[in-house]
Amino acid sequence: MQLERCTSRTHATAMLTLVCLAAHAQVNSGSDGHDGAFNPTTNTVVDMADHPNGIYHYTAVNIPGGVVVTFIPNTNNTPVVWLVRSNCMINGMVDVSGQSTSVTNSLLGGAGGPGGWGGGNGGNNPSSGYGPGGGAPDSCASYATAGSTFSDYWGVVFTPGPTYGNSFLMPLLGGSGGGGMLAHYGGFSAVGGGGGGAILIAAPTQILLNGKITAKGGSGMYWGNGESSGCGSGGGVRLVSQTLAGTGIIEVSGGNVPAPPSFPYYPGSDGGSGRLRLDIFQNSFSGSINGVFTQGFQPIILSTPGQGAQLAVTSVGGVPVSASPTGVLATPDAILSAQQATPVPVIVHCSNISLNTQITVSVKPANGATVSATGLNTTGTLASSTATVLINIPRGGGLIYATAN
Repeated sequence: MQLERCTSRTHATAMLTLVCLAAHAQVNSGSDGHDGAFNPTTNTVVDMADHPNGIYHYTAVNIPGGVVVTFIPNTNNTPVVWLVRSNCMINGMVDVSGQSTSVTNSLLGGAGGPGGWGGGNGGNNPSSGYGPGGGAPDSCASYATAGSTFSDYWGVVFTPGPTYGNSFLMPLLGGSGGGGMLAHYGGFSAVGGGGGGAILIAAPTQILLNGKITAKGGSGMYWGNGESSGCGSGGGVRLVSQTLAGTGIIEVSGGNVPAPPSFPYYPGSDGGSGRLRLDIFQNSFSGSINGVFTQGFQPIILSTPGQGAQLAVTSVGGVPVSASPTGVLATPDAILSAQQATPVPVIVHCSNISLNTQITVSVKPANGATVSATGLNTTGTLASSTATVLINIPRGGGLIYATAN
């Protein structure tokens, strides 16, 4: 069973009280500059292994035209965070996109971008895409918007995963993966596209974008008779500065499988769009934006640990859970006995959430629909309370997460 830590939407709502107070404040990126200047002159792959929290403290960033910057996620699969002490200039491309399905008969799902989730595996037992908006087998993922709903030649309807997240991009989340495809005649199968990653760039004076920032979801693959593997959803991009200028492109759209001209029954499919948040005083950007976009000024760049509304699953069926769950099926965070009675009690620790708030626990299995149950945090105080939620966990477990409104 894999676990994921989520910050509730209450945190986002609380940010509204800060907008007017900070309307004329100086932007402080928080960078101490210890990573120096980032000035790549050729295509560069950034291995995030030496930054396990994903946070880079740059003095300046300058990516010339024609230079593409991509990333290898760290073991924690954190988003990319660039804190810059001076200006940030992007004339090339910064790419945190999810991986598309490019090989048939593959079993391992497409990788998500850093901070995003991978696509589902293919084969005789295809799996759902990973992440809170992951698509079921053959289905697309969602994020800010829902992925495509479509039916195959036999009338089977494929519905996308659920939408999630908030317009403030706090917490900073990437996209989810599309579902893998069931093996068909000749063993042909395809894996789901990975979800787009997530990146936050904060600079005190200006972000100049004449190039491209892309967190696109990975595409699935069409098989025939109206079936394809699922597309990943777009990721998350948040920019914080006094000014945003330039004529470039910001893309957080989902993956796509176009409709084949030879088979009119299949309309094509798309992963859901990701989220773009601009916390900018002066927006002079005249380029293009592909995805769900909001703008304002929310001055908190990185949440202080222990502050704001937070949730953590601390035990499942009496089995304690690590404070830093991996969220990876290959290394389960909790293993329950096959004789475990149902429903299973899930203990959720709540920080800075009012008592008697409805807490929802969801379990997304590798195969099948997500199962959810609710409870109230009736024990404790505003600063620290506990909710016990009883839920019928599907056989085999899956990804479990908690949310609060």
